Amino acid sequence: MNSDIKFYFSLFMQRLPVMMVMFVLCAGIGVGLAMTMPPQYRADAKLLVESAQISEDSRDSRNQPVAAERLQVIEERLMTRSNLIDIANRFGVFEDAREMNPDTVVTLMRALTEIWISSGRDRATLMTISFTSERPDVAANVVNQFVTLVLEEDVDTRLVKAEERLKFYEQQVENLDEELVKRSAEIVAFKEANKDALPDGLAFRLDRQSQLQERVNLAARDRTALIEQKNRLIAVAERSAGPANQLSPEQRQLVQAKDELAAALVRYSDEHPTVVFLQKKVEKLEAMIAPDADDVEGSSTGNSVLDLQLTEIDSRIASIDEEVKVAERELERLQVAIERTPENAIRLESFEREYERSQALYTKAAADLNNARVQEQIEVLAKGERITPIEQATVPTEPFSPNRKLIAGGGVFAGTALATVFFVLAELINRTIRRPVDLTRALGVQPLATIPYIESSSVRRRRVALKTILVVVILISVPLALWFVHVQVMPLDLFFDKVLGRLGL
Repeated sequence: MNSDIKFYFSLFMQRLPVMMVMFVLCAGIGVGLAMTMPPQYRADAKLLVESAQISEDSRDSRNQPVAAERLQVIEERLMTRSNLIDIANRFGVFEDAREMNPDTVVTLMRALTEIWISSGRDRATLMTISFTSERPDVAANVVNQFVTLVLEEDVDTRLVKAEERLKFYEQQVENLDEELVKRSAEIVAFKEANKDALPDGLAFRLDRQSQLQERVNLAARDRTALIEQKNRLIAVAERSAGPANQLSPEQRQLVQAKDELAAALVRYSDEHPTVVFLQKKVEKLEAMIAPDADDVEGSSTGNSVLDLQLTEIDSRIASIDEEVKVAERELERLQVAIERTPENAIRLESFEREYERSQALYTKAAADLNNARVQEQIEVLAKGERITPIEQATVPTEPFSPNRKLIAGGGVFAGTALATVFFVLAELINRTIRRPVDLTRALGVQPLATIPYIESSSVRRRRVALKTILVVVILISVPLALWFVHVQVMPLDLFFDKVLGRLGL
């Protein structure tokens, strides 16, 4: 046991110079940074998203972004390259800003600026803006400038959106109004062009068609009755007048053929086969009768009373024929209108559906337009949801960082830990036989005697030189690495602030 303690103590003493270099280097760096790092001042400002003073029920809030989302958008616009460079130059954040690369200025400004957004259900939405600088007045000025930009951006954004929304709905209402006028004109023109075949008059036309058809049928029966009456009168007159005044068979056939032709002309056109047949029959019968014979229907029977009766019957038959012709023409027009009615109904329904759709869109757009006008007035009067500062940035009186005690203690702790790790790793890596017990473990035999390794002067000098070179490399490389980080990456004070912040210290 004592031999192990002596052995490790001797190793400790051998490696003590290197361990002391590591300890002193880390501790010195920590203490040096704690003593030389410039004080950093942080200024903070808090902004609150206030609820609208006018109820949202009267506003078109469907397109309004959530408060937290609006703040995130504003944050992105704040951290733009042009804003950061302008603020850095205006307030002289960096003394040598004119000689610095713009990309470096932007990187440092983003590293020095911190923005937190807190929100949640049943919680107020807050934005906290902070800036760190070596000069307290600069930190306060930069934060207040950020607050001013946030308020201006919020007002401009909301006013611009309200105006754009109002213009959009005004244009939409105007377009829909023109479309409504166009649809209405189409319906009126269609109804005017098809006023005799519109679906709302179909019942009247069907009823009128039924009435006319009944009238035609009744007229046909009346005409038949009149013809029969006329034939009976003629027959009675022939029997009473004797054979001399009786009509010949050809004359009777001619009278009957003319009556049939007149009846056929009421029902059919001039080209109808029945009409053509009856016309040829009448012409043939007329040719058979003597040319100087009087017209059968117009011939006098010699009986004045009978002639008056026949004339009256012929007049009534002619009147019935004319009435039937008028009714037939109206029936034809009604039939055409009735056949066109279903097609017109379909087209009219299509026009009316388009009109109703346009009317619904117009009504909705008009309501949206009214809401947009109210929205614009709310934004103009600053009665809507808005961002207000609840805590302005003031010039800090106490530095925010660095934590000198923590940095110095961290350097001492890092030096101790580095030296300890070096000692342990050196022992674990070294597998050479340095004690009799190592020989026994390696060969599995108990030596009778051991001869210690006698180091020559040249080997000793080489070992000392290697240790010296190692110490020099450490002493040179560590400061160079810190200088590189400070110049090329980030100032060491900010770097340590970030590290400590990540560690929650």
